[in-house]
Amino acid sequence: MKRVVLERRKRGLSQSKLARLADVNQSCMSRIETGKEPPYPHRGRRIAEALGWEGDPAELFEEVPDDVLAVVH
Repeated sequence: MKRVVLERRKRGLSQSKLARLADVNQSCMSRIETGKEPPYPHRGRRIAEALGWEGDPAELFEEVPDDVLAVVH
């Protein structure tokens, strides 16, 4: 799973809500979260800003272990 999914869920945001906040098409957001489409620098920065992410935006699109999700629930 991509870190962006984890961070989105931590903040209680739906995929469509994050897409709206980041001014990204929802289907594009889905493809980014599943790794089927790269976030591209400008779009990645908008997603990071919408999440309030203070680190390098590229970190949001790295894989994290699935068991990390258990901490969120």
